[in-house]
Amino acid sequence: MPKFKVLKEGVNQELIKQTHQKIKSFIQELFHENEVIEVDGTYSFTFGTVSVNVRVLPWHSEDVLVEVFSYVAEEIELSPSVMEELLRLNATTHFGAFGITFDNSVVFSYSIAGANLDFNEFAAAVQTVATVADSYDELLKEFNV
Repeated sequence: MPKFKVLKEGVNQELIKQTHQKIKSFIQELFHENEVIEVDGTYSFTFGTVSVNVRVLPWHSEDVLVEVFSYVAEEIELSPSVMEELLRLNATTHFGAFGITFDNSVVFSYSIAGANLDFNEFAAAVQTVATVADSYDELLKEFNV
């Protein structure tokens, strides 16, 4: 049996609240005033031609997830060549991954544990999603032409 603890189901509301407070302070360090908006617990900012979002999600009784994500391309035809390209990108992208939503939008997301979240982890996640999404949004749209 492994030495790590088994994750227990449950939602830790206090940890969700604490993680939101951490994120707010990190956002103040990373952005100028009024560059980030918060709606229903999701923080959003624009980078190049994409919008990047940050939200805190329940994970288990002792931790939460901080998900940083961006819609990279919407309403594109998911041909075999597009899906193959997304899989190849996932194989070479160090952090985060491309995915497909229920309405065939392409997203790029990067999730990290929130209980011990530090500034460097958060900044890396935000910078990675912003850079990757802005770099690949036009490329993926070209597959539809």
